[in-house]
Amino acid sequence: MPLKDARTLVGELRLLYDAGKDPRSYFDKATGESQMTVGDCLDYWQEHYVDINLRPKTQALYKSTVIKHLSGTFPGRAIGDISVKQWIDFFAKEEKENPRRARQLLTQARSAIGWCIRRQIIDSASIMRISPRDVGARSETGTRVLTYGELAQIWLAIERSRAATSNKLLHQMLILWGARVSELRLSERSEFNLEEGVWTVPKEHSKMKNIIRRPIFDQIKPLLEKAMETYDQILFPGANVLEPITIAAANRYVLRIREGLDIGYWRAHDFRRTLVTRLSEEGVAPHVTERMLGHELGGVMAVYNKHDWIDEQRKAYELHADKLFWHIRKKSG
Repeated sequence: MPLKDARTLVGELRLLYDAGKDPRSYFDKATGESQMTVGDCLDYWQEHYVDINLRPKTQALYKSTVIKHLSGTFPGRAIGDISVKQWIDFFAKEEKENPRRARQLLTQARSAIGWCIRRQIIDSASIMRISPRDVGARSETGTRVLTYGELAQIWLAIERSRAATSNKLLHQMLILWGARVSELRLSERSEFNLEEGVWTVPKEHSKMKNIIRRPIFDQIKPLLEKAMETYDQILFPGANVLEPITIAAANRYVLRIREGLDIGYWRAHDFRRTLVTRLSEEGVAPHVTERMLGHELGGVMAVYNKHDWIDEQRKAYELHADKLFWHIRKKSG
């Protein structure tokens, strides 16, 4: 080529090199070859795998984590041009904000990008050379058991927070019932029989695909009635009143409440462990607490014993609520 054109080309290649890009990508663009960005890769993975093969809860998890946090990274850059050092720098910033999330993002990103590589959507990506153990912190098995004083602080923080009534009621009732978040989040009016005083969780909303029966005890009944008076069939709606609050919105709310309290790290799932531990300390039998958690009994009992011990559950829940409300009154003056 003419010397003048060569000098111009060298300038273009130098700009790419200084930006950390492979200068050869210039010729790919010149020949019209398309190169996928991180966002393109995640979009393709979501469309052709996540939305087709995964359960709604898992879809929601990926959308609230890796898809949300990584889709906009390295905009306009071909994923193959991003170096290991640039990925490490990105995750180092994530580590400062949330070490556990940083490792989770890397693990999920490797899963998504590896899927694209195996299907030859992209040739390679340097992120695959980074091990999850080199980034962030591992999520620990839950061990947190809250005191009644801490539960009372959380309850009052929820009460005083500026949030939708559905979100506040959801988390206060989780404290009392010890249910899984989605068991209550997805619940509908028809599941609650106020005359018999029983909440029946359908197997579609149960993690273990089993029907769960819990009592509607005296202390939780006013909260449930408030939800029924305020909302229609969906008792815990989100921004769209026709759909339940999303797990991502519920998690954001817990994060906001947690950041305003000086009681260390906790999450909504810890309400379950706390319920069982505190009631076990009071002498409540294991087969009762297992039913309160929605667990099937082990061994032969799982096959033949379908009794729910509703009356025993009710007494245990009332004991739990009495102790909690005593601490709430003490803290609120």
